[in-house]
Amino acid sequence: MILSRAGGLGLWSLTVALGLPLGARLRGERQVDSTKAFRDSVATAQKAIDAGRDIFHGRGTCFGCHGAKLEGTAIAPTLRAHKWRNGDGSLEMILRVIDNGVKGTAMVSHPGGITEGQVHLVAAYVYAVSHGVASP
Repeated sequence: MILSRAGGLGLWSLTVALGLPLGARLRGERQVDSTKAFRDSVATAQKAIDAGRDIFHGRGTCFGCHGAKLEGTAIAPTLRAHKWRNGDGSLEMILRVIDNGVKGTAMVSHPGGITEGQVHLVAAYVYAVSHGVASP
């Protein structure tokens, strides 16, 4: 099996949500080994999640409000599975919140001065944790 039980199809879903390549056939190129393409896509998604984790707990300073295990604090809500305040918990919603901030709260746009690319990585990490694909 390509994915561990912990990853399940959730990591595959994240791979698709991030728009990562699933094989040349989907891109209209010559056909390649779909198993290798899938493994490469999963590995790329995992690298994005890991990079987002590093930013969340580092330069982004997100852990300061959301907690070291994304459990939430008195300042900010949990980022684990829960009923989201600002949307449906989709990758797009999480990305929008990190990119734009939330008016009237401590959530600012691009926390810690992270770049646009880093916003996407943090969103991938938060999405993966909140959907049980990755641990905090």
